[in-house]
Amino acid sequence: MKVMKSLFFAAGVMALASCTAQERVSTADEPADPSAIVLENIMTRVSVRQFTAEPIAKTDLQIIMKAGLQAPSAMNKQDWQLRIVSNQEMLNTLTGYMLNTEMGGMMKERMGDKNAFNNAAAVAFIAAETGDDATRWSQIDTALMSENILLAAHALGLGATYQAAPAAMINQSKEAKEYLKTAFGFPENVELVNIIIMGHPAETPAVKDRDQSKGRIIE
Repeated sequence: MKVMKSLFFAAGVMALASCTAQERVSTADEPADPSAIVLENIMTRVSVRQFTAEPIAKTDLQIIMKAGLQAPSAMNKQDWQLRIVSNQEMLNTLTGYMLNTEMGGMMKERMGDKNAFNNAAAVAFIAAETGDDATRWSQIDTALMSENILLAAHALGLGATYQAAPAAMINQSKEAKEYLKTAFGFPENVELVNIIIMGHPAETPAVKDRDQSKGRIIE
C-alpha cells in the first residue's frame, strides 16, 4: 500500500506541474483507489525526528515543494515564501548563528553532535509575507502549506516533523535572519513561522490516538 500511495501521490502532484512523475503510476499492477490512499496517508502520518544519512532525491524534493505551494490561501494571495534546503554546510552555518541566541544556548547540550535540525536530510523553511500586500491570515496560510508538505513527505515514504522552536531561534538572531536573506534568498518582507525537518526515517513511531470527543457532528 505504501508503494501505491507514493505512486498515486507523485502522479497527482506532478501532473499539475506537467512534469514526469506520471511515470511512477504507470508501473502499478491495478488502479488505485484515490480516496483510500489519501485517507490512509492522513491517518498514518506521524512525526519523525530521527533520520538516516541517506539524502532525499531531488525529484522528491521537487514534489514536496510543489505540494506545499499547492496549498490553499486566503483570497489565493499565496502570501508565503518557501525554501527547501538540503545543503548541509548551509544548515550547519545557520546552526552556528542559532546557538548564539538565548534559546540556542539552552538547547545546545540537548542537541549533542547534531545540528539544530537533527541532521535532517532537508529542511523546509516556511515564512509568512508581511506588509501591505499580505493578508491578516498569512500565518494561517503557512500552516496549510506545512500540512501539505508533511503529507507529501509521508506519501513518498519519508519522515518529517513540524517545528516552531528553531524558527523562534532564528528570529532571535540578527545574523541568522540576515543569512536567510543572503543565502536562502528570502525577501525583506517576511517572517519565518516554522520549519519542517525531513529525511529517510530511522525510527517508526506509532500513530498516537486522538481525542475523538474534541469533534462533533451536529445534525
